[in-house]
Amino acid sequence: MNCPLAYALLITIAALLLSAIPASSLSTGVSTQGTSSSSSSSRQHPQPGQQHVVVVGGGVGGLAIASRIASTDKSCKVTLLEKNSRDMLGGRCGSFDVSTKYGTFRHERGPSLLLLKDVYEELFTDCSGSIGRGTDKEASDYGLDIVQCIPAYQVVFDDGDRIELGFPQYQKHHDASALPSAAISEQESASIDKMNSYEANGYDKWEEYMAACSAFLDCGLPNFIEEIFDLPSFPAFIYQALRAKAKAWPLKPHSDVLDAIFDSEKMKALASFQDLYVGLEPYRNDDEIFGGVLRKTAPAVFGLLAALELHPTNEKAGVFAPVGGFRAVSRAFARLSEACGVQICCNTTVTQIENDGVHIIANGKSDFIQADRIVVNADLPFATESLLVSDTRTIANDNPQDNFDWDDSFDFSSGVVAFHWSVNIPCHDLNTHNVFLSASSKKDAVKSWGAVRENVRSDMKDDTPFNFYVHRASKTDPAAAPKGCDSIMVLVPTETLERRKEYAKLARDEAIERYKGQFDDVYVAKIRKAVLNRLSAVESLQGLENNIVNEVIDTPATYGYYYNLAAGTPFALSHGFSQLSLTRPSPRSKRLENTFFVGASTRPGNGVPLVLLGAKAVAQQVVEDMKTEQIEIAS
Repeated sequence: MNCPLAYALLITIAALLLSAIPASSLSTGVSTQGTSSSSSSSRQHPQPGQQHVVVVGGGVGGLAIASRIASTDKSCKVTLLEKNSRDMLGGRCGSFDVSTKYGTFRHERGPSLLLLKDVYEELFTDCSGSIGRGTDKEASDYGLDIVQCIPAYQVVFDDGDRIELGFPQYQKHHDASALPSAAISEQESASIDKMNSYEANGYDKWEEYMAACSAFLDCGLPNFIEEIFDLPSFPAFIYQALRAKAKAWPLKPHSDVLDAIFDSEKMKALASFQDLYVGLEPYRNDDEIFGGVLRKTAPAVFGLLAALELHPTNEKAGVFAPVGGFRAVSRAFARLSEACGVQICCNTTVTQIENDGVHIIANGKSDFIQADRIVVNADLPFATESLLVSDTRTIANDNPQDNFDWDDSFDFSSGVVAFHWSVNIPCHDLNTHNVFLSASSKKDAVKSWGAVRENVRSDMKDDTPFNFYVHRASKTDPAAAPKGCDSIMVLVPTETLERRKEYAKLARDEAIERYKGQFDDVYVAKIRKAVLNRLSAVESLQGLENNIVNEVIDTPATYGYYYNLAAGTPFALSHGFSQLSLTRPSPRSKRLENTFFVGASTRPGNGVPLVLLGAKAVAQQVVEDMKTEQIEIAS
């Protein structure tokens, strides 16, 4: 091993070891501000001597952490405040219905694929087992049933070529697929043949890549994400990082590793489309230091996402779907929270957070709720700018105003324009999860990631390369659409909202209305036309526009309106090295000592499973923090 390589390896291992240190053991650097509360019309107090935790926001992170705190410390009162109605609990992890003459169509407004199913199920077993009623319950007891999608994906290239990916050699559910095993085997054989047609030994190279990614997953998940030091995972990680002259070195730009393994642009695209989920692109950016990995270029270690979805034997791998859509997830989480004793207050807007409580508006009246600890599930860059008291945001008066602003000093993931189409025909040539990729040339492949790399508006001409995702819910869950029809969701990566400082002084609804102008009807129509044109590469989808009986369109301004998402991005902060692990915003506020954060923009990162893992860690911190305080008071 040469010295520079050995030194780089030591840095990598040191980073892994450091990331395994629980955040609660690190210095928080807390400086308390706003410790005195303003006068208000009334103040809500918990019972004397009872500690009170207020959770701001009823997203999946808020529901999960409320359940964990309430089930762990049964003497503590836990109140969850959600600005939207009860049917929107879960935040963007939810579904909505569209009624037509054909019947009711169900659409997803946020996530549509489910990964790391064990993380979801663990929440129910951990919390229900602590309720103390002698009845340990599982996810299904709360209405959450999960099925596996086999194959995991269909990829459609811009020339109309199609390939299916994700054929596990085991199934976590015996009813994982409606297809018989023989049909799955036939599809997998066709996939192998297709890879070999893209380049010589294409499938062998794919297996080589998957082996490296699987080692990165087995080491990265416990050490990087769960913050649990897992020594046995290191040998395979180190071997894959160093083998063949460090061909798959995990800190390289992802494209450097892809270029070293594959020749075909199609194979490289198949191996890297998951980078979008963490707000990054796979391609080296020579205009940035270290090829861009500090900011918007994915390091090769993020190949672990490909293994998480597509590896055939890794027990962590697999793509799943919740029966009944993701609102089934949120509803099950809400049932669990209430079973644990959490008080859920919907239609309650938090306008400001102080060190000892929160200002709210409910039923047209302002109020103040005292709290010993506050957990903020609102998007962190929005919360720090619009909710937490600071030197520039003074303590509220009797008429606090609801605002929409965010801290734009971070690097954000891409924005999204989403088309929710209710169609009166079945789209049999679409799988549950489909990715449309541009890979006719290296130039087109790089340009197709422009929304992530540059955060600028695409011209969306007929020949503009771009990538997008298509979800067909009824492939897995026929109840998502009337018989003979389909519910289709299209997600197109775009630029985010551009922050306007002058909007920060406006009332929230007025600010949102102005931000909507950044995605005007003309621009959205161009994106829609481009999507329909690309869909027509699949013969059965030609003329699909004529079969759309209802259309709902979401833009970054929509996500800002519904969920107070900074920059309007549903994918939260990106995951370059400057915002990864310990460099990602801490779950404990540096401004208010009694305030914590949980959600996609804090540690460990975005995506429902990571948010749930973060909720588990932060719940432990909150409970331990309150116990320590009680001991100090008693002594």
